[in-house]
Amino acid sequence: NVVIFGVTGSGKSSLVNLITGKEKAPTSGDALGCTPEPTVYEHDVVVLHNSVKVQLFDTAGLDEGSQGNIPAMQGQKALKVLLKTLKKNRGIHLLIYCVHGTKDVKTLQRNYKLVQSKVKGKVPIVLVVTGLENREPDMEDWWRNNEASISALGMNFAGHACITAVT
Repeated sequence: NVVIFGVTGSGKSSLVNLITGKEKAPTSGDALGCTPEPTVYEHDVVVLHNSVKVQLFDTAGLDEGSQGNIPAMQGQKALKVLLKTLKKNRGIHLLIYCVHGTKDVKTLQRNYKLVQSKVKGKVPIVLVVTGLENREPDMEDWWRNNEASISALGMNFAGHACITAVT
């Protein structure tokens, strides 16, 4: 079970489509979210010649605000309920924190702490930075420029990827 979370417009649904290689999750270029509640997408991943069924949980965007399709408190509550339910039942194997590369790294901290407090270090959290189309061919430059700030804010990730999710 892989839970993908982040603010509205960070590319969570686009990441699902990138991972699956199919346009399964609806996406939008609007500032308003298009995933009103957690949605699961199954995908088979081949690891060392073995097929593993992965469930990707695409979640509602956080921080959309009260005027959005999914108010911020509703998005946070839905994420908390999903994490609690998965912990009790099937477990959580990976958390992917999806962020847009043009955002200030200090805005990442609140949502990181929200999720980290629910899993208490028992589930790896990786950072996927999207929206780096204009930084090709060296998208990894974003990480080099922001790694120290992220670490100074107490955010520790098991790994990271700097990508473009644009097809």
